[in-house]
Amino acid sequence: MESIKNQRNNISNKTRILVSASLFAALICVTTAYFLHIPVGNGGYIHIGDTFIYLAAVLFPKPYAMCAAAIGGGMADVLTGSANWAIFTIIIKPILVLFFTNKGDKIISFRNICGGIVAGIVGTVLYMIAEGIMYGSFKAAFVLSIVGLIQPIGSFIVFVVIAVVFDKIKIKTIIK
Repeated sequence: MESIKNQRNNISNKTRILVSASLFAALICVTTAYFLHIPVGNGGYIHIGDTFIYLAAVLFPKPYAMCAAAIGGGMADVLTGSANWAIFTIIIKPILVLFFTNKGDKIISFRNICGGIVAGIVGTVLYMIAEGIMYGSFKAAFVLSIVGLIQPIGSFIVFVVIAVVFDKIKIKTIIK
């Protein structure tokens, strides 16, 4: 009898995480595609969608956060007419999740602050490589990636602000 109850709780917990991660995919899509969406000359755009990728990375187990990042980012590219970037986004955005941890009761931690900085740099470099592949000019991709640094810096700042608020309301203890 106890085993059945534990099994139900486990299924309920997995369902809750899946639904929450799905909502984060939608949030990533909307904040990437429509909220503060600023096009740049290379067909890409500046946005704060990575903020919610970082938040998913610290709130959910990695596979769920990675799926939310890939689906949300990829859908945003398709919806904004940048479908040529979608395959790169589906590969790159889940990689950003790897630099964070969801362990502990706080979002703001040394690892997650460093993770946000490293994720911003890695994402910029990976998109620079993707742009070099797409357009055949790594020199131009490098120059445009300097402008592209605005996006991860903005996303990181918004992530820290939201994380401080979430830590004050103890969101991680609420969602566990």
